[in-house]
Amino acid sequence: MDRFKNIAKYLFFFAVGIFLFAWVYREYDLTGFVATLKELKWGWVFLSLLLALLSHFVRAIRWNMLIEPLGYKARLSNTFSSVLVLYATNLVIPRGGELARCTVLSRYEKIPFGKLVGTVVTERTTDTLFLLILVFSTIFSQIGVFEQFMINNPQFGNNFGFLFSAWFWILGFVIGMASLVGLYKFRHRLKQISFIGKLYDLLFNFFEGIKSIKKLKHPGWFIFLSILIYVLYFFMMYVVFFSYAPTNHVPAIAGLTAFIMGGLAMLMPVQGGIGAWHFMVIETLAIYGLAENYGKDFALISHTSMNLMLLIAGAIAFIALPFINRKKQTD
Repeated sequence: MDRFKNIAKYLFFFAVGIFLFAWVYREYDLTGFVATLKELKWGWVFLSLLLALLSHFVRAIRWNMLIEPLGYKARLSNTFSSVLVLYATNLVIPRGGELARCTVLSRYEKIPFGKLVGTVVTERTTDTLFLLILVFSTIFSQIGVFEQFMINNPQFGNNFGFLFSAWFWILGFVIGMASLVGLYKFRHRLKQISFIGKLYDLLFNFFEGIKSIKKLKHPGWFIFLSILIYVLYFFMMYVVFFSYAPTNHVPAIAGLTAFIMGGLAMLMPVQGGIGAWHFMVIETLAIYGLAENYGKDFALISHTSMNLMLLIAGAIAFIALPFINRKKQTD
């Protein structure tokens, strides 16, 4: 029964993503897009894909740093291949990639699955922290741009304008901090409530993940690699702007804001963020004056090329793993 529910859930969210994608591109000229592909400077697109692979390679190095204190030394080729399997799996089963990469690495490196899951908690805690820092710093630095958008689009501003008010975020931060203090002070009583107990466990794991970084042999190097991953993430999207004439003038700050908003859309449990990512990126670029049709072109080029590469790279990695480890298995 649980298996059926999980399948139904994945199919539901996939349907939601397809519906949202179809709605975003409901009046889109596919014939014109084919002509656009012929005019693309494909070198920039391939550079984007190389930067993506480099970011995943850096992620593999960082993961090895978390595995080492457990008393295991995983081969970088296996860790990198597992990371590629992670991203390919996420395109089919949202959130399933984390379990897939732990399963793959556990099989080929003989590291207990549970210990690998623990390293993933620390890794994702770090990613969440850096994403939050990026989100808040970007929103605060671009408040004026969002406010102008609300003025130009009153129908949008009347419903969602409060989201881009500095006071809304300041108040939200104060309430959030007060809630954390309250959760900590009354944790023993509140943990008896099911929902609060789960929330407390989530926060506990978050802070434990942060604390575990201090125990690493080179915590500064770990933080540097974490920053490098997000720098590469940004540039793997930003360089695609230069492949398409109508978007090669898009400023870096507009690209950064689109990157952040697209990242938030990826939090939705939809395969590859399909639909949600396109919507957020297109609407964000519209704030900076990019025509909607050009935004749709860019989103389709960037998202499709990246996900095709991830599927192919993940499949190649999965097939290559037995050959990479043939000697070890023979021994």
